[in-house]
Amino acid sequence: MRDDPGSGRPGLVGCAVAAAGIGWLGGPGTPAGGALPPRAPAETGQAAWRFGGEYGLYVGLSDAGLDVRWLTDDPVPGFVRALVDGSVADERRTPRGDTHQAQLNVDAPSVTLEYGAAGGERVHRTEIRIGAPSRPEVDLPAPDSVFVFGDVHGEFDRVLQLLARAGLIDAELRWTGGDATVVLLGDLLDRGSDVTRLLWFLYALEREAEAAGGRVLTLLGNHEVMVMSGDLRYVSEKEMAIAERHGLSYAKLLDPAASVLGRWLAARPALVRVGDLLLAHGGVSPEYLDYSLERYQDTLSAFISEPLFTGWHDPAFLEAFALETQLDSAQIYGRYDFFFAPESVLWYRDLVFTDTLGAHLDAVLDRFGAAVHVVGHSPVRAIRQSYGGRLIAVDLLEAAAEMLLLARRPGGGRDRFAIGLGGELRPLPPGAAPGR
Repeated sequence: MRDDPGSGRPGLVGCAVAAAGIGWLGGPGTPAGGALPPRAPAETGQAAWRFGGEYGLYVGLSDAGLDVRWLTDDPVPGFVRALVDGSVADERRTPRGDTHQAQLNVDAPSVTLEYGAAGGERVHRTEIRIGAPSRPEVDLPAPDSVFVFGDVHGEFDRVLQLLARAGLIDAELRWTGGDATVVLLGDLLDRGSDVTRLLWFLYALEREAEAAGGRVLTLLGNHEVMVMSGDLRYVSEKEMAIAERHGLSYAKLLDPAASVLGRWLAARPALVRVGDLLLAHGGVSPEYLDYSLERYQDTLSAFISEPLFTGWHDPAFLEAFALETQLDSAQIYGRYDFFFAPESVLWYRDLVFTDTLGAHLDAVLDRFGAAVHVVGHSPVRAIRQSYGGRLIAVDLLEAAAEMLLLARRPGGGRDRFAIGLGGELRPLPPGAAPGR
């Protein structure tokens, strides 16, 4: 498997949390810190790393307003200003350097940031929504066209290419998809080098699509939960270096309380229905058949909002938490399993890797009023159907090499295609109907 939740639940004895029981704390292969080179190492054959604009932007919330940190490719003086309704609410200059930080005193629901190198020709702009994110919708009508990505893992350029080939964005990266729905099934984070830029892009595209009558739905995957809770084993070298230059841990870049992107990401759903499509990162295991969409989302929101969520990988926090908590062991185990157990909606793989769970899949679809379960997390070589077309697996061994299109037929039902990076349509072969 490409990733794992670790060696087991944290050990609890009475009221004591044995932090060492979290076998994957830190974890082997955690990228080390270090100085940030201006380019990727030549021997890797990678293209130059990009840091300017939203590739390296961090925006945090503080009592003073906005904590804005950005990077420039060369050591230069920097600038940042906040625009509210087109007028400058605050602005700052920063000393010469390639790492910049400023506090902006601004109090408004929406702010446009302009930032970059002082006197430079290119000005970067990012719109920020300061208010708390609203509760996500989890039961949505289905438009004529539904596009679904599996685990894209920071492959920003490929995501753009697929969206453009499908006519969903223009050359300025603006939404042109009308009333179409695009769903990303989580695991935007880790492995790839352009996670930060991808998140800012989706943060903006979500709002643009909604204004045009469409939707961009970003679901949580296990990697979002891992990073926000402090498991950084799979973060790419470049992304770790961005955090180091900002003087933050990578988890702090996506802190659910203090980071604009973190608050947005933590408010994403993990289990949704779009028409007759049930979508999740891993899938619904037998342990979650008793849930409704609403109950699952309420539980997810409640558990993410607790301090324990960001402390699972901090031994000092866990030891202090054990002395103060009113939760009993079963309640703590329940929270851990909700996010990290193999049966979690974020981690479940059995439907993709077996062909004998037809009866369970039928029970899932019946429980949630759906005809098809679309899942990521479990890697396949190409987007494929199974269980007679009742399950579609979209997590690819080569991240973001294809995108699923479900197009409504005039007579009912949906045609099912994989869209390749060149824009080619590949009809999905019908999936076999294995044992129930």
